[in-house]
Amino acid sequence: MVIRVLFVIGLVLLALNITGLFKSLRNPDLYHEEQTRRVNDIAIGYPQVLQELERKDGEPEKEFSIRINKVVNDGLMHYWEDDAVKKYYLTVPVWENYLLNLAAQIKPKKYRKYEFSDYRKNLKRGTGLCSTHCTVVKGVLNENDIEAELLDLGGHVVVTAKAKDSKNFILDPDYGIYVPFSREEIEADPEIVRPFYANVGAQYKPGRQDRYTTDVIVDLYGGHRNHVYSVYNWFEGFSYIAIWIIPMLLMLPFVWILYGKGK
Repeated sequence: MVIRVLFVIGLVLLALNITGLFKSLRNPDLYHEEQTRRVNDIAIGYPQVLQELERKDGEPEKEFSIRINKVVNDGLMHYWEDDAVKKYYLTVPVWENYLLNLAAQIKPKKYRKYEFSDYRKNLKRGTGLCSTHCTVVKGVLNENDIEAELLDLGGHVVVTAKAKDSKNFILDPDYGIYVPFSREEIEADPEIVRPFYANVGAQYKPGRQDRYTTDVIVDLYGGHRNHVYSVYNWFEGFSYIAIWIIPMLLMLPFVWILYGKGK
């Protein structure tokens, strides 16, 4: 009896996994979301955005990096509100990964609104915070052998990158801004970023501005909490393997007995 129950549970979990292969993490409603703060927050659909992220033949590293920064800005929505938990799958749905879904029940602070380590998953979902945008840019650049790291300014996340044909520079895909200065140059004189962020207010809908004004962002660049960090979560990678192994293990005893009797 127990073996049959385990077989059924395994079969259900396997069916969930297979269902997830045919479902999309990107809710098409995000292209018409009225609650976003930004003007024209998302302009490129999926999978079209994947094509834009491919490097062109002979494209210089720096030129490619700046273009990718803008593509990600156009291809992801900045939205992380509570109503998006189910609507835009901020809680990983059970058909995508039942272990990450279970983790959201056990550790809601970490997994209820979950930012993927795998940039491809963030891209598929299509919505997130500044760090989500930066995760995608970093992932694409690293896959093209371009040095890139996430830089937390103590309230806003950007990417610091180094192309072979240039010095270090900053990419801010959340706003679609390229800053041609290194982290060290900016920390020595934060005011040099002001011209690049002078028009961030225009990106917000009338009456929907948030605290990230030009002054605030300049102050963040000059703060002493700036540090390189990672969004890597070992459990995420493990779970995407385990969700297939677990059903097989649950079903194995029944299959073994059935095979034994047949033999």
